[in-house]
Amino acid sequence: MKKWLAVFMLSFLTIVLVACNSDASTSGDSSKGESIKIGSLHPLSGGLALEGQEMKDAVKLAIKEKNDAGGIQSLGNKTIELIEADHEGSPEKGVSEVQKLDRAGVVGIVGAYSSGVALPATQEAERSRLPFIVDIGAADEITERGFKYTFRLQPAASSFSKDFLEYFKDLNENATEKLSTAVIVHEDSVFGTSIAKVIKDNAANYGLEILEVLPHASSTADLSSTINKISASKPDIVLTTTYLRDGVMLVEGIQNSSYTPRAIIGVANGAFSNAKFITDYQSINNLLMDVNYTINPHSDLAKDVKAKYKEAYGREMGPNAAYSFMATTVLLDAIERAGSTDREAIRKALTETNLEDHILPQEAIQFDNKGQNINAKAVLNQIIDGATKVVGPAEYLEVKPVYPSK
Repeated sequence: MKKWLAVFMLSFLTIVLVACNSDASTSGDSSKGESIKIGSLHPLSGGLALEGQEMKDAVKLAIKEKNDAGGIQSLGNKTIELIEADHEGSPEKGVSEVQKLDRAGVVGIVGAYSSGVALPATQEAERSRLPFIVDIGAADEITERGFKYTFRLQPAASSFSKDFLEYFKDLNENATEKLSTAVIVHEDSVFGTSIAKVIKDNAANYGLEILEVLPHASSTADLSSTINKISASKPDIVLTTTYLRDGVMLVEGIQNSSYTPRAIIGVANGAFSNAKFITDYQSINNLLMDVNYTINPHSDLAKDVKAKYKEAYGREMGPNAAYSFMATTVLLDAIERAGSTDREAIRKALTETNLEDHILPQEAIQFDNKGQNINAKAVLNQIIDGATKVVGPAEYLEVKPVYPSK
């Protein structure tokens, strides 16, 4: 009996020690493994799957570029392995997928496209002390909670809204006939709601009267009520923050209605910045404007990355994919400089980021003490003959804007 008990206790202790070592490799330094794992958390199924797939492919391209260049040289040329996760556009699924990535031993995550998912996903990552690079996710709150492990590449929602108002002011000053009224149409998650609120609260200071604010669910199958309210209000401008599906529905509905505004301008619009919308919907998108993140049109590196993306995946690289590519590059750069897969060492390296060689319309990528990219910039884009062009500010200008667009 004593012998049996001794064998049992030895086996039990062995299991405990193995479990402890496994936990240590997940939350600590896993540099002794065969590869370095990073996670990609995007909507790979559901209503946002098109965007999510494009962004995941950009993550894969950034990893391939690094692996082809010798991997993480400071760790003996270790290769990077991607662990893909699908949040399906669900906040709850986003949290559970972060937990799975944590257990898989990733040293950092890139995601998530939706602010509604990014908020709880980054909270879970913070709990696990797991660096999370937000490629796309605009809500101000993402970087306003005192988190240490959350870093965001794109501009915040309030920045988009304020940039729109400045661009509107500049455009209107040079217009022969001023535009003075607007209706805001937005999807009703924290993403669209936060952008609409800042515009509504500040528009009067820029000579713009907001006639109505019309929210809708991005999954809606019918925007006829919204279209009818636009026609009744007769605004000079429709300002809109949507995703691809509802964005297409809105523009088609306006153009088929009894009233067409003088300008349709997106603010962080997930349709107007989408590569598929730009190339495949030319019958409805010409001269639409969008205040959004984009790719630096004057960067030779950006042209090279876009060519590689198209060769690899058979489609154009849109702004969403560009930010996923750079978010991954930022994470890999931090791992390289940390010379470790210890999460705390990577977090510290991220705070010291000063990446000048990139494809975005901004100066060096740097993060403030909240994790926000301090030089992130929203530019003014306009779709012209099936291509999106930067029409402001001057340092990234490709062509002069056509305003008003009607």
